[in-house]
This record gives sequence, structure tokens and C-alpha cells, in this order.
Amino acid sequence: MISQKIGPISPCSGLPIFLSSCFILSLSFVACGPSEHGSDAGTSSAANTAHASTSNAASALGSPSAPLSASAAASAAQAPAAPARPLYYEGAIADSDLAGRTLRELTLLRNTIYARAGNSFRKPWLDAYFRAQPWYAPAAKMDETKISEVDKTNARKIADADAAITKESLEKRRDEVLARQKAGTLTAEDKVELSLLSQRLGTWLGEGQSEVNPSPLEDPSRLDKLLHVDELSTLSRRDLRILRNTIYARRGRQFDSAVVKSYFKGATWYRPINEYNDGLLNEIDRKNIAIVRSIEKSLGGPEHENPDYGKDDRWFWQA
Repeated sequence: MISQKIGPISPCSGLPIFLSSCFILSLSFVACGPSEHGSDAGTSSAANTAHASTSNAASALGSPSAPLSASAAASAAQAPAAPARPLYYEGAIADSDLAGRTLRELTLLRNTIYARAGNSFRKPWLDAYFRAQPWYAPAAKMDETKISEVDKTNARKIADADAAITKESLEKRRDEVLARQKAGTLTAEDKVELSLLSQRLGTWLGEGQSEVNPSPLEDPSRLDKLLHVDELSTLSRRDLRILRNTIYARRGRQFDSAVVKSYFKGATWYRPINEYNDGLLNEIDRKNIAIVRSIEKSLGGPEHENPDYGKDDRWFWQA
């Protein structure tokens, strides 16, 4: 039997690929998928190149004279599984990298940038996710030198894409997740998605989750009463500022910040009014603003009551 040597090197073993007319079929199914993190683009490209070279070589050598068995034919008809989309990009993120992402995925994409720099997370689901990653090393203080300019640009692009999701799209996503909940097929990821959809739509969607106590971000009606500090224990500095903005937004405040404006457009209750002034805030509102600011201050966050202080959106795309 004569074997023919094909030029490309196997991305799995590092050894030359050999084909013979007796085992062409088995080689055509060799695949090495990229991991969830890392330089997926390069890995995926190398794997595709090797797979294409193997397939082309198999065609050139001809088909076996004996017909394929039914099981082999079925296997040959199966398309290879698409590789998981990465949650970190070393280069600039393209629009196509964000298209179709869930709110959970967008949140992970943005926060992975900060997790790589050692940021610790107050939200339980984010903390649990990153602690399960072998590369994650939470630190007492995030090392901002590990966040490149490309990272910062990507974080902003992710946050902008998140905030730009329309109310109609959010409602469609809500209906899809609630349908799975009704069918009894709700996943852990779906529960996180419901939490994030609740925040964006401004109404609690987890009525069927008796074990969950929603935060004021997930259920803004809780702002009708005086907040307790323990209700804010799982909110990040970014979350706290959004919550503080929510208090103003519920009274019709308009925002100069384009990204904050887009964010609140998704809330079913948001009705901006031209005549807004801080005199529309009631006593509970003012006390809740003070409570939120006190937590922000304890975490080193912004100390200013004005939601548009500095007209800088940097806070919105932070962890």
C-alpha cells in the first residue's frame, strides 16, 4: 500500500498528515476545536485550513471502491459543530462579534476584560463564573496596567451595543426565555438572562423563581420604599450609578449622555419630560439617592448627585 504525504501539519499532534486509500474517511473527521477563551481566531483558522487540505487530498486520491455503510454515510453527512464564540478578543471587536449575543454574553464579554486584570465581582453569578476559570486571579485591587487601549475601546463598544438594544428586541428575548420557563426547560443561563432583562425592561420577570430576591435594579418598584444597605450588597459601582440614575429617570429626567439615554429607552416605565427639575423628587427619592451615594463612596465610586457629572460615559463601560 502506498501512502501520500500532504503538506499541512496536524494542529492537534504537530505531526505530518498521511493519507491512504484505506483510511481517507477516518482522517476527514479529525478536528481540534478552540477553547472558550484565548486566540480563537488563529486556532479556528488553522483547524479549518488543515480540514480543507485533508478533504481536498481525499478527493484527489479518489473514493473507495466499496460502498459506505449506512452508519458511515450518516456520519459523513453530519456538519461539524461551530466553535464557541470567544468571550475575549485581543484585537478590535467587530460588529459581527457582538451580533446576536445575549445580555449575559455581552456582560461576560465586557467583564472578562476586567477579570483578566484581577477585578473582583460583587454579583454572585459573575463571581461564580470567573472563579471557575483557571486563569482568574482576583486581587484586592484591579491592576489597570493589564487593560490595554484596545481593551478599553472594546469595553466601550460592548457597552454601547448592549445599551442600543431596542425595547422591541428586549421584549422578544423576554418572551423567548419566559416560554422556556413555562415549558420547564429554563437553564441557569436563562435565569441570569431574565435578571438582566428585568433590569433593562424595568420590571421583575422572575415571578416563578421563589428563591430569588430581586434587587432594586431588577424591580424598580422597590424604590418606592426606603432602601436598605443589604439590598445593595451585590451591586457593582456601575450598577449603583445606574440605580441612582434610575431614581431620577422614574421622575422623567432626561439625560445628556447618549449611552444612558439609550439604556433607559428600553425601560417600559421611562417617560422623559421637558419640564423635569429635581423638585419632582420626593423625600424617599432623596433619601435613597443618599443611601446609594454612600455605598458608592465606600467602594471608591462617584460622589456626585448629578447623573451627568463630567459628561463622561467611562463609568458605564466599567466592570
